[in-house]
Amino acid sequence: MSYVIFSEVTISLDQLLSVLLSLAGIVALVFLAILFYRMAAALKKVKDLLDEMALPLAQTVNQLPEVIKKTDQSLADVNTITESAAKNVPVILDEVTNVTSSVGETVETVADTTTNIVGTVNKLFSRGKKTRDQKVTSRPNLEGIFSKFTKVVGIINFLRRFRRKRKRSKSRKAKSKS
Repeated sequence: MSYVIFSEVTISLDQLLSVLLSLAGIVALVFLAILFYRMAAALKKVKDLLDEMALPLAQTVNQLPEVIKKTDQSLADVNTITESAAKNVPVILDEVTNVTSSVGETVETVADTTTNIVGTVNKLFSRGKKTRDQKVTSRPNLEGIFSKFTKVVGIINFLRRFRRKRKRSKSRKAKSKS
């Protein structure tokens, strides 16, 4: 015998929404579980990395006081050198200006002597006015030599002016300190 069963299945809208909401909740829970698993793995890697770096960091932190002491010693040495230079540099500059002025006077004397010699030699080589028929003779370029000495004398004068300005500023400083 065969029975034919016809049955109808009716699902209400509330039941359908409950089933869909339950499925969405299950999917969300699976995603949350995967997310928490990955976060736990990442945190484990960070912890391992921190454990590896703990010893070198501790050693570095322990060395900091020694480094600070050495830095303080170096700064004290630099301070001593700076103070010594502040005392010695003006004396050295005075000596340099004295030497410069002596050299300047010597060069000026040499320039004057050379000028006299050049003038005498020029008079010996010059023949006065030349006519068209006379050949032009070659002569040494003594005027070029003279111009070089003139430039040297200009440099010496510049150094003297620098020295005078320096003396003026020193005297002003001495007056302001008094």
